[in-house]
Amino acid sequence: MAKSYSFDKSDLRKKLKLFGLSDAHLEEIMTLFDKKNKRMEVIAFVLNLEKFGVTRAQISNFLKDLGIEETTLMSVFSRADFKKAGVDDKKVQEVVLKG
Repeated sequence: MAKSYSFDKSDLRKKLKLFGLSDAHLEEIMTLFDKKNKRMEVIAFVLNLEKFGVTRAQISNFLKDLGIEETTLMSVFSRADFKKAGVDDKKVQEVVLKG
C-alpha cells in the first residue's frame, strides 16, 4: 500500500520560498493542493517544483526530511523522468542487455 507523507502548510510555504519560488509560483503550488483536497501525487509535486526551478538535490533533501527513504526517492525521480519523456512507466516492462 502506498504511503502518505504530510507537512504543515506554513512550513511548506517557508521551504518553497527558501528554494527561490516566486510568490506567483508559490500560490500556484498551493492552488494545486487546494484543488485536490490538500493532496498531490508525489510525481506531480516533483515535476511542478522542477518546473519552477527547484533542483533535484533540494527536492530530495526536502522529501528525505519528511521520512521518505532513498530507494523510494530513486523510484520517484525515475518515474518523473519517464513522465517528462512522455513514457508511461507502467508500459516499461524490461531492459535488455545486448552483446
